[in-house]
Amino acid sequence: MACLLSAGCALQSGELGEPLPLNVNTKNLPPLAAEFVTTISSDTIVNRARLVRSASAVEWFYLANNTGERWTKTTNDLWFYSKIFHADRQVIEYSPIDLNLLGIHQQWQVFAINPDILRVLTPIKYASDFHGWKSVLYAGEVNGVFYEVLWLPQISLAARVTTILGKQKTTTEVARLYVNENAPFSLNDTKRYRTIEYTDLGDMERDPFVLKIQHEMFDHHGHSHF
Repeated sequence: MACLLSAGCALQSGELGEPLPLNVNTKNLPPLAAEFVTTISSDTIVNRARLVRSASAVEWFYLANNTGERWTKTTNDLWFYSKIFHADRQVIEYSPIDLNLLGIHQQWQVFAINPDILRVLTPIKYASDFHGWKSVLYAGEVNGVFYEVLWLPQISLAARVTTILGKQKTTTEVARLYVNENAPFSLNDTKRYRTIEYTDLGDMERDPFVLKIQHEMFDHHGHSHF
């Protein structure tokens, strides 16, 4: 899922008086939960996703297909990745070594935007508070795609990401946000799911579940097909 979210943040007219240093905090991030809604051009909702972020885990749950992905940090600051199939009660787990060999790295998952993209964009102006948090509007073009991002620097989260490519406009936006408070959703309990290690998939070519989801695994370029 390329995390993109539209709706409602009224912007103040004043431009930034001085260049704003980009704050993408990666340490001591506040725990939060958020629900995102993605729309395309005609305001038709095409996806809903929930993010739960804690000190040691980041999980996205995609409501449309009942799947999820979870990044879990060890005490050594290494990350495990899990692809979760809730309907089948199955988890595919990638170790830090697997991820390194496949060239897979966290990009947008923690912040709802790839920080490398955000760093290329230009801060345009301060926006009105979003759910009580200060916000800054960024915009610019990256690889032929126009981006407009509403960034919340205090919690390092993209509250809204709009992309325009040709005639298609895609917007992903936070519909509900809970920071340092109880949320109506949390990390999914997968303790009773079957866990399959990525390195074991080669020996499970006839497993019915593996056959069904094999096209949804990471390819050799490190891209997920979701």
